Amino acid sequence: MKPIHIGIDAFRLVGPRTSIGTYTHELIAALLPLGFCITLYAPRKESGADLEQYESTDSACEVVFATQPSEPERLPGDLFRWNQLTLPALMRDHPCDIFIAPYQQVPCFTPNGIPTLVVIHDLCGLRPDCGYRVFGKAWARHYWNLLTAAFRASRIVPISAATHDDMLRRFPFCSNRLAPPIYNKVSGRTLDAEDAKRHLAPLRIPQNGFVLAFGITGPRKALEIALGGYALYRQDGGNLPLVLFSTEDPSKIETLIPEEWRKDVVFLPRVSVCERDALYRLATCLLFCSRCEGFGYPVVEAMRQGCPVIASETTPAAEITAGLIRLMKYPDSRECADLIRHYGALATETRSLLGRALISRSEVYSSDTFGAAFQREIYSQFLA
Repeated sequence: MKPIHIGIDAFRLVGPRTSIGTYTHELIAALLPLGFCITLYAPRKESGADLEQYESTDSACEVVFATQPSEPERLPGDLFRWNQLTLPALMRDHPCDIFIAPYQQVPCFTPNGIPTLVVIHDLCGLRPDCGYRVFGKAWARHYWNLLTAAFRASRIVPISAATHDDMLRRFPFCSNRLAPPIYNKVSGRTLDAEDAKRHLAPLRIPQNGFVLAFGITGPRKALEIALGGYALYRQDGGNLPLVLFSTEDPSKIETLIPEEWRKDVVFLPRVSVCERDALYRLATCLLFCSRCEGFGYPVVEAMRQGCPVIASETTPAAEITAGLIRLMKYPDSRECADLIRHYGALATETRSLLGRALISRSEVYSSDTFGAAFQREIYSQFLA
């Protein structure tokens, strides 16, 4: 039997690096060892893009480019044309057996009825509390993508049970094509404490404990909850400094931080993967107070380093952590402050045991489970 030929939408491998680009890389890396032939469909050729690693002559993937370059990752009109016109044309000229859309949008029609497998990450774009006004332009774009996926995809793959249930609640007619969750693969190895300290030495980060958070503004990520929780923790007598991953202008965030302890906040605009993992390894806890997530890479990345996460049980953090840690009932600054104090007060042995349990749980989200689950879905479509 000849190898199954997989086509993958690679539009997120050009332009700025995103979590969907990371997901696409992990998908390719998981499928290649399983013997599939892979063609990547790309909207344009771009120097320095993540896609370049697949363009070399010794690459195991074939890369094909649109004849008319476009920017679907940036322009809504280009995204519509890419999905509904350009991708089908590329599939006609460079056929595949099964097409995989790594981010919740599919062509309404494919040449020769090529089956489509779409990955649904989240339905946050339909939630007003995440900043999407019902019937607003951004809401409408998300709704169109999800609706076409629900109607036209041969198989719908959610990345968590939370996303599965949300998809079923909003689009119940797709239930017979909705697969069980396939959890994301999260790469990385657990660092030891001394390695972590060496990685962080140039950054001048306090190494006797700190609170880690993402400095991303906007309703969905709920930065105001995280900073509000940290403020209450400090008012209650806590003294751990705060380290913020943030590519945004610090002045926008500093206005949310009381001046008396602003000096204890460290902004890190860019960090390497090793530095990121070292921060997780040495942090007292990670604040991840998001209102909505499909999966939550940072939750697993932190667990891989034994770092407890402060997140809401209304997000996939509940299924990811599987009861190992206390979670907020919903994003709330008071609960956040109480949990910072809780993790800061853990005895050394208790913290060590918790760290080992989190590391063990993080291995559930590995390459083996990710690739095998996709293989089952691909064969179910190809052999149907």
